[in-house]
Amino acid sequence: MAFFTHRLRLTKNPTSKQLRASVGLACLVAFGNVDAEPTTIQPNECSIAASTHASDQTIVIGRLLGNPTTTDRAILIKGSVIWRIGTFAEMRSLSPSAGTIECKDSYISPGFVNAHEHPPYSAGKPGPNVLPVYENRYQWQGRAGDQYKEIAFSRVENDAQLYWVELRHLLAGTTTMAGNGAVPGLVKNVGTGDKTDGFVYQADMKTFPFPQAIDAFKKLPWPYQGPSIEPELTDGADVTSAYVPHIAEGTDKISRLEAEFFLDFVEENPGRRYAMIHGVGLSSSSVPRMQSLDVTLVWSPRSNLSLYGATVDLSHLFENDVRVALSTDWSYSGSYNMLESFRCARYVAENQRHGRLSAQNLWQMATENGAYALNLEQSVGSLEPGFAADLVILRARSDKLYDDLVSSGVSDVVATFVDGKLVSGNSKAFDLSELPPSCANRVGDHFVCDDLTARNFTWEQLLTENESAVPLFNTTGQAKCEY
Repeated sequence: MAFFTHRLRLTKNPTSKQLRASVGLACLVAFGNVDAEPTTIQPNECSIAASTHASDQTIVIGRLLGNPTTTDRAILIKGSVIWRIGTFAEMRSLSPSAGTIECKDSYISPGFVNAHEHPPYSAGKPGPNVLPVYENRYQWQGRAGDQYKEIAFSRVENDAQLYWVELRHLLAGTTTMAGNGAVPGLVKNVGTGDKTDGFVYQADMKTFPFPQAIDAFKKLPWPYQGPSIEPELTDGADVTSAYVPHIAEGTDKISRLEAEFFLDFVEENPGRRYAMIHGVGLSSSSVPRMQSLDVTLVWSPRSNLSLYGATVDLSHLFENDVRVALSTDWSYSGSYNMLESFRCARYVAENQRHGRLSAQNLWQMATENGAYALNLEQSVGSLEPGFAADLVILRARSDKLYDDLVSSGVSDVVATFVDGKLVSGNSKAFDLSELPPSCANRVGDHFVCDDLTARNFTWEQLLTENESAVPLFNTTGQAKCEY
């Protein structure tokens, strides 16, 4: 964990140049779109001890979610991966020179895996036409007649704007995010592009696999007994990677047919990981097929409710043992971050009187289930030796850690790590003089560890160019999650 090896170059008494830089950044925060939530994180509740002999090993100490013993546990990170898990004494004996980080009253989770986002289309707030009045996606796209009001949205391609979108998710605990459009070196990106475009992992995130649906599907009967229509794949996509298209995004016949045709395709093309984004229009016969064909549902509850006034039937999915992964979708109708998706998912469960959706279930949807949907369950989404050291540390407010998790806000996120490196954290929780120079990027109560010299924008530009974008912390203007 390389960032600890830099501490020896820091001083408790910064130079006047360092102080001027810090004051400048603090002033810039006032101009950015950075409204922060109130926080009860205690000053310097995280302690850092530097590694010795330039070791690439670090021990992170805390209560571990998903571990049989949640107290007195320590994760030994070697380079970018989790090497061992045990007591602190055991980890110290394995690595006497490792640096340490311990956050009092906090717990450690795998970083969240957001299995469905549209980064280039996730900078703007919902407009007045985002209402639960549509039966399928083609209506709000303006492709189904003048009687349906098209919703307004725009694409951003400016690097500083894309960075801001990913930063919003990172500060809320996401470390892996699926969706075409990426910024290299912040969160881990999953999509159709290659590593030079910032995509660490490959997947075919086909948005609209049935382009003929709006016209051809209207003429087909339901139930349908004819030959299946095949979905389209993305040109140039790796056919051995996960296929994760938008399917059954609506409540009408078109949506039901999409689900049936997609599952026919899966059945006829085994040997690949498949997931279905949305699935609002799943028929009663499609749900058991999803389980038998090992198709994961990627669920974006807020986006479903805000556009269609409906979402999946949780009881039906759970009764058929269908795996569900949680996600955000885009900012125009979805959740601003995964913590907001937790809240909306819990609301859905309460309104559907579905008692089996526990806080721990939601956590699994946001970690190991998301990883499985993307065919990454052997590398991310769990705290296990050999997995990537992608961690989120959150403040514990009670002994019910899973309940704390799904009711957390961004201010409760103490720190996030990607591939063993600290990438962001709450400034109040740390002695800032112990952090490396790359962590001098401040926004609200948070810091971001990134050397911007390799990027084509400065931190000042990042803050000023995103004043009208979705805020990093404030959820004002987010789409409604209600029936």
